[in-house]
Amino acid sequence: MRSPIEPKFPAAGGIRWFPRINAGYRFASGDHVISTISAAWLLMTELRAYIEDLAGARDVPDAAALVKIKIAELLLQVDVVLGRAAVPQEMHRLALFMAYGLSDVAAMDGPTATRLLGLDAPTDGVEVDRLIGVLEELLAAFPSDLVDALQPENQGHVLRFLRSANKACERVGCDAGFLAPLMTSL
Repeated sequence: MRSPIEPKFPAAGGIRWFPRINAGYRFASGDHVISTISAAWLLMTELRAYIEDLAGARDVPDAAALVKIKIAELLLQVDVVLGRAAVPQEMHRLALFMAYGLSDVAAMDGPTATRLLGLDAPTDGVEVDRLIGVLEELLAAFPSDLVDALQPENQGHVLRFLRSANKACERVGCDAGFLAPLMTSL
């Protein structure tokens, strides 16, 4: 039996990340390319930045708790992008995350997703380390190499990612115009 103080998700090994992408569900190719590239970009840039912020706030519980909220909002955004739905306004994302959970990032209801991110737990150094481990597992499970786009040594990889994204759009006949705002967001 698990201790009442032991976290439910000491490691996220039992979570099936990106269930629909990894199951090979078929979608219209243009929509699939756009949503997958957009999700990858959000994870490569914003989630990596939040992981860095979380590590920096390791000893500042209030700041780390705020970063956890931003991570929840971002994961909901990635989830709806992968699900090809309209992204809700930022002020509604946390509530939607906690109420409904995720379906395309991971198949989990709101209470499970809330526990996974530790939104219902004090944010100390141990919790920060646990959550960083979970987020690194999430990034590793994405079906593409998601480097830290904010690190100078990875800029070549980021450029190759964008060139590959452009080629993927050409191959399936979708407009690659959505890449321009991604590039300027960095």
